[in-house]
Amino acid sequence: MSLHVYTGKAIALIGSLFLCHAAFSTYEHLAYLKATDHIESSLPLEIVVECLCSALIALVGVILSTDPFKNILMENEIVKMTIDKIDTRPSFITFHHRKVVSTMAQLQRKL
Repeated sequence: MSLHVYTGKAIALIGSLFLCHAAFSTYEHLAYLKATDHIESSLPLEIVVECLCSALIALVGVILSTDPFKNILMENEIVKMTIDKIDTRPSFITFHHRKVVSTMAQLQRKL
């Protein structure tokens, strides 16, 4: 693996840790509001900003840690295959020649 894959994984890990911290902060804030009977209060701005930024950082890390795309051109894939893998439809395989051989062998046995 190249360096940018490891860097992307590290960035994704840091972003997910910050996202977990934002979730824990939200839980603590809601527990505090419940204890003080402040039901109609919104989340503090720093928790919302931390949640959005950490989600964005984790997304960038996941994007950086992916492998490069494979080619979808059929010519590149056909070059790697043999004729047996390319042309494997049932009509390609014939079994009628066996009947002639086995019938001839049976006729010779009867004589």
